Amino acid sequence: MIEPYQAIGLVPTMRGIRHRDEIGVNLEHISHLINAASWLSSLDLPVRLIAIPEGALQGFNDEVLDLDHETFARECAIDVPGPETDYLGKLARQWDAFVMAQAKARHPEFPGRFFNVGFVLSPEGEITRVQGMVATVPVDGTFRVNNTL
Repeated sequence: MIEPYQAIGLVPTMRGIRHRDEIGVNLEHISHLINAASWLSSLDLPVRLIAIPEGALQGFNDEVLDLDHETFARECAIDVPGPETDYLGKLARQWDAFVMAQAKARHPEFPGRFFNVGFVLSPEGEITRVQGMVATVPVDGTFRVNNTL
């Protein structure tokens, strides 16, 4: 039987990025939110699930600024796994919790494209699942690539 636990959903202030290096500001903000929310929420039951909403890592600048798809893929999309998932994995280990997140990520089989990717990190900080890779193509020209680790 699974022991009772708390799940927290973050509502961060997201900052849109123009380059992958700028994601660090959002990750630091998310880290502070996780620290506060996990500490406050774990008074009665342990926090075992932390949900980070869509757009929290990169914002929505590709849509708002109508950035060229290939430029955004090259300059802003992340790799899964990569430095950003490593950072979130450290937080998962620190709080002994699963972390669910979303990012716009590249895929090696589709150069010049990025995808809307959901992923889950285990309490050991390992990526346990990548799901729902949906191409983020302008004018609703989406196609789906199923990719599960």
